[in-house]
Amino acid sequence: MFGWIKWLWKQLQMEKVKSQRWEAQRQRIARLSVEQAREEALQVLQDERVFRLVPASGVRDAQILAQLPADVQELAVQYDRIELVGTEDEWRGADGLDFSQITPAELREGFLRIGRLAPDMDVYTEVCIRPGEKGVYELYLDAAEVREYASVYHWILNEYWVDRVLREVEEEFGEG
Repeated sequence: MFGWIKWLWKQLQMEKVKSQRWEAQRQRIARLSVEQAREEALQVLQDERVFRLVPASGVRDAQILAQLPADVQELAVQYDRIELVGTEDEWRGADGLDFSQITPAELREGFLRIGRLAPDMDVYTEVCIRPGEKGVYELYLDAAEVREYASVYHWILNEYWVDRVLREVEEEFGEG
């Protein structure tokens, strides 16, 4: 009985620490300029524990590229995909950014999908841009709200730090 209570207390403490650390990172990322976010994002993209970079295999459609913000264009000409490690599925591939298949968003009109998260779950999320506008958006299947990031670099940092904070806290608490 006491073992179960101890385990529950540890889990509650771990969740509290994760939440506090993630909130601090989220606020830090939001304060970054696009150039600062770009510099950090290009560094963290090299972390193979979090990202798998698939180089571009061909030339992109110039009409589609012209609709993308400059930051997204920069990555779209370099990579087919920026995959999130650990999200792979034999049927649907991996979550992340997919510049090889930029299509109109399914969840909202007026957006182009440049990626996705959890496509087989209730929390299906499309990572999108609005043609001709700056910023990256997360559109959710089950919610009307839209989450906006100042740039694709801010989105990348968000995904990186979610993973890193989770791993660090689990290691500290002996769960990793």
